[in-house]
Amino acid sequence: MYIVRFQLELSGSEKRFLSKSFFYANQMHNQLVRYATNRLKALFHDKEYVGARKAYGEAEYSKKKVSELSASEKKKKKELSNIMCIKQKEYDLTKTSLCKFVSKEQKKYKNYINSHQAQAEAEAVYKGVEKILFEDGRHLHYRRYNSFDCIKQKCATTGVRLLRWDTICFMKHYYKVRVPKNEYIQNIISSVDLKEDVVYSFLKRIEFNSGFKYYVVITLRGDAPKRIKLSKDGGHRTGVDFGTSTIATVSNNEVHLEELAPESAKYEKEIRHKQNLVDASMRKHNPENYNKNGTVKKGKHKWKTTKRCRRLKRQVRVLYRKQSAYIKTSHHAFINRVVQNTSEFILEPMNFKALQKKSKKTKRQDKVVSIKQKDGSSKMVRKYKRKKRYGHSIKNRSPGLMQADLKSKATQYGIPYYEIDIHLYRASQLHHDTGEYIKPTLSERFKTIEGCKVQRDLYSAFLICHTDDTLTAPNFKACHFDFPHFVKMQDTLISNKKKCGQTMKHCFGF
Repeated sequence: MYIVRFQLELSGSEKRFLSKSFFYANQMHNQLVRYATNRLKALFHDKEYVGARKAYGEAEYSKKKVSELSASEKKKKKELSNIMCIKQKEYDLTKTSLCKFVSKEQKKYKNYINSHQAQAEAEAVYKGVEKILFEDGRHLHYRRYNSFDCIKQKCATTGVRLLRWDTICFMKHYYKVRVPKNEYIQNIISSVDLKEDVVYSFLKRIEFNSGFKYYVVITLRGDAPKRIKLSKDGGHRTGVDFGTSTIATVSNNEVHLEELAPESAKYEKEIRHKQNLVDASMRKHNPENYNKNGTVKKGKHKWKTTKRCRRLKRQVRVLYRKQSAYIKTSHHAFINRVVQNTSEFILEPMNFKALQKKSKKTKRQDKVVSIKQKDGSSKMVRKYKRKKRYGHSIKNRSPGLMQADLKSKATQYGIPYYEIDIHLYRASQLHHDTGEYIKPTLSERFKTIEGCKVQRDLYSAFLICHTDDTLTAPNFKACHFDFPHFVKMQDTLISNKKKCGQTMKHCFGF
């Protein structure tokens, strides 16, 4: 399936009606969250449930395969599972019970929200309940009205109905749709049957400085029309090496070394400036809510917000939206360039969520540093290592999103997509001339291989590109044969980047 999004042409009264619909849908969602949170609290105070859950966790049944368990362990696992399931039903923490609860609430707002849309909200909340019960979720989150951006849908025949490409019906109201006249959209319209190919439609709104704009998002069956023209020779195998801020790709005919979303830092700077203005305004008009040292007093407070403050907060939200849209556009533009000349992708999978977290271990550095004390004397100490990781960089660059987009794009165009075994093959540490694994420090951006100086990320992508069929080791013969050509392409790329001023010392090394 794929989606298309069109803007709605609305009058003032139509905007007010849709605004009320979003408001009541948001209220309904928060009522569901409150109900489910209270049910979860009651469940976690039940001694029988807590005991069964604790025993299930200590035995690590969720981590073991069924084939690894003995007959007695299988019996015990089934008993504990049954106890937890019965208790979950007793405390009304099932999808059915949430749908029953929301059906009563929906009757209050029946002129603005229908029963199917209310059930879709119940299913969304139940997913959060499942994460708390069966995964690593901690608590359910309430939604603010400004962050509630879509009214969900279950099917194409109720709720938001697409009558024609230029008209939709929602709660017995008809709205005009602004359909673009470009060739790509017109091709979609001409090839789609509205009765058979539309899976469902839903309303979405996007915030701008001037207010909200409303859109209809239509989900269609089939594959999205292809826009990229692939090379006539079939392309080449491409090795991809992801970093937290960069991406390197190497094939037999081209190399790329790019900074991910290079303009994202500008948005971050502007966001920080606006947030400082918001903070200053809140402190000025609410001095009674702050301690002398600048921290917020404990307990509940009434907060006064001025028109200027509310306008600044909206500007911050709009900047976050623009930053997110820019990052996605930047990623797609680079992926489209690489896909044109690629016959298959090979990459090293990265867990960026783990890299975002701070280190829990407290360690000291190996080197000794002299520190001046207050009395003027110096003292030799080994400083503590920083626990900080790559959270800020990953937030501004979104390398995980690019990794997912690359996989989906390869699937769309029928390009094979492989991932090397990172436990057996560490491309960032291997030297193909000696066959040794040597772990470099983060500051070492260049290596010396076969007497040539190579950029670290590009060399990793080169080794990934020359992986053998098992995906556990490089093809050493192919590496030795293609290495001189790779060095020439790398030197040309670096010299061109320096001429254009595209340098990044801490990541590229130049």
